[in-house]
Amino acid sequence: MEEKYYQIGDVAELMGMSRDTLRHYEKRGILSPMKGENGYRYYSSEEIHRLISILYQRKMNLGLSDIETIWSGSNTIQEIGSLLKNRIHEEEKAIRNHYQIIARLQLAQTDFSHIQHDIGIMKMQDFPSVYVIAPQSTMEESVNLWFAYSRNYPGLDMMYLYDEYSWQRRKGVLEIEYKNTQLVLGRDLKEYVDYPLLKDATTDQGPGLCISTICASQTRIPPSEVISSMLDWADAQGLMVSQRFYSTFLSQGKHEGDSTWFLQIYLPVF
Repeated sequence: MEEKYYQIGDVAELMGMSRDTLRHYEKRGILSPMKGENGYRYYSSEEIHRLISILYQRKMNLGLSDIETIWSGSNTIQEIGSLLKNRIHEEEKAIRNHYQIIARLQLAQTDFSHIQHDIGIMKMQDFPSVYVIAPQSTMEESVNLWFAYSRNYPGLDMMYLYDEYSWQRRKGVLEIEYKNTQLVLGRDLKEYVDYPLLKDATTDQGPGLCISTICASQTRIPPSEVISSMLDWADAQGLMVSQRFYSTFLSQGKHEGDSTWFLQIYLPVF
């Protein structure tokens, strides 16, 4: 059967590619069309089948350098197999990173939804179930630890800083004292974090049922008037509360024109 040849325009239309791309493949040595006496490029059936393989390899997200390696003929089957194995590992790593990005977006979306709908509202809810990554640090140490852990363990940047405080009333004045800070990770985020949680972290169910509210603060330290309002709300509901409470910042941003910390506060009840 007589060999059929295709001109570059026919190949471009058949494959849904541009002529420039075909010329680029030719310059890279990936394709070798025959040039006729008229100066036109002619692609044989063999070149068409090679191009089909190349397009499939591109859909595997192989770069042109990898494809050159495969088609150079100077590499063994074992070497090409190793190349493909490495590319699979790179793609799996990229997928992992993509899932972590989605988890960060969903976490931020949830926090901003709470800020939008729950700011200033008192409600009852369970303290979040978390893994304790770093217990009993100071405010300054907790920030340094956050950066250290986040740098070494992908996904661990989704940790929260939980500040613990105590409160008491003296002569009618509410006094708040900072105790410590824990770095924690929500249990539902475990699958997105590359950290040996079960080996190195403890599970903390927290203090259980709490009065919770979200407030806007000028600092990381909760305003005393917010805590006072929570205590008044507890009295009105006939609830006994702990002498300690917890605060975590959901986000920082602008609120009514001012730089603001959006804090979620948990006041345990008995």
